[in-house]
Amino acid sequence: MQSPAARSPRPAARTAARGRGGQVLLFLLAAVLALLAAVLWLVDLHVAIRGKDRAQNAGDAAALESARWQGASLNAIGELNLLRVLALAAGDAEAADTLREAALRTSFLGPLAGAAAAQTAAKLDGAPDNDGFTAFVRERARVARGGYGFRFADGTAMPEPWPGAWGEYAAALDAIADGGVAAGFDNAAFFGDPAGSHVLLDQGFYAAVLGRSWCWFRRAAPTLLDDYAGWSSWPPLPPPDDAPPASSEILSLRLRLEDLTGADLAAMPGLPAAFGEAGLPDPFAAGFPDGAAATNAAPGFLLYDPSRWGPWEAMKDPSFPVEGELRPEYDYAGADAALRVELPVPRLSDPAAEPGALVWTGAAKPFGKLAGEDGADLPPTAVPLVLPVFPQVRLVPLDAVWMPSGGAFDLAWRRHCVEHLPRYLERGPAALAAGCRHCRALERWEDAAFRRAGSRWLSTNSWKCTVAPPGGGPGGGSRHAH
Repeated sequence: MQSPAARSPRPAARTAARGRGGQVLLFLLAAVLALLAAVLWLVDLHVAIRGKDRAQNAGDAAALESARWQGASLNAIGELNLLRVLALAAGDAEAADTLREAALRTSFLGPLAGAAAAQTAAKLDGAPDNDGFTAFVRERARVARGGYGFRFADGTAMPEPWPGAWGEYAAALDAIADGGVAAGFDNAAFFGDPAGSHVLLDQGFYAAVLGRSWCWFRRAAPTLLDDYAGWSSWPPLPPPDDAPPASSEILSLRLRLEDLTGADLAAMPGLPAAFGEAGLPDPFAAGFPDGAAATNAAPGFLLYDPSRWGPWEAMKDPSFPVEGELRPEYDYAGADAALRVELPVPRLSDPAAEPGALVWTGAAKPFGKLAGEDGADLPPTAVPLVLPVFPQVRLVPLDAVWMPSGGAFDLAWRRHCVEHLPRYLERGPAALAAGCRHCRALERWEDAAFRRAGSRWLSTNSWKCTVAPPGGGPGGGSRHAH
């Protein structure tokens, strides 16, 4: 007699079919989830690519607008310089003083007008207001209003370029913050900041420590790994520049003030020709200077600062980021602009994660040239006095502009330099801040075994450091942004 199961196989078959159906359903569900993850990843990638283009367009537009205003400010100062020489030649001291103040106001407030225009340019290309940048500019206004005119560095007041200058300067910064800051000024040079080089002010040092990039030490600090004797052996941070300021901190024109006599002006080769090119009468052809005008110094002419307006190639590492021959008439550094845009990028593939940020710093520079007596073109600095000769602006590689390590608007880096480093140099590693990436690098650096490992590696592998690393940095290629 057959058993019930033998007589009716259908329940077992149905059970197996249900099992196979469940496996197919699970497989299909896994495939759908994988496909959904791939789609979300592709969406994230598309958003990142579009965001990168937006950030680049906004940063480059802001840099070009800033450089355009720098050039316009230099041209206005140049015209005021020429008019001031004519006023001195006419013996009109009052007009000469008025023109001097106008030139100084232009040197400070002209770049700040450019800083405001740069925000409009960045926003038109899709850059949003950056709350951190805006708060930082507002803080700089507070420091200018309540610090520069009353207490600075060692307790003395920083001299005002003209009466009421710091109040006007702070008001201009406040106006920029009121409109919202979308593009930060990465090559700002703030009064009171250290004015010199130091290993601890170089982001390359921290990157080398965290990444065990021993070749950096061979190139930039060849004896540091072996000679370091503890945190108390660091030299002090360089003091701020105590020279009277002659230009804005933001989008600085990098000028200096100098008292000049009529004889000094007459001795500048190429200056007489500048009057004719500007459509002005040549005062030197009319007998200026004579008598007291030849020896009495007129205060505060604006000249190019030779420490910043030297040869452009003097800034270079072994691979200066200019291809081909650099024409002599354009071989000068000086005024330039570097504008940082940070674009938040949410991730659909991981909504719980903190939004990332795309960072782009565009760089631009005003250009001009002088006509030499022999017909050859000369750089503007061939005449030390600022002249109105800057008709062009161009984007340039980021490596070819004056900029502190990391950029002035890398706010986490700035906080480290301004707040954390002074405490570390005073009290050692115990004073380092938690949650600071650069502080973690200093904690690792204090480990003697870490430094010995670097020395051992270099003792047998230093030959590898002759190969230039890819990208920017010492020995690398050019970079347009970061």
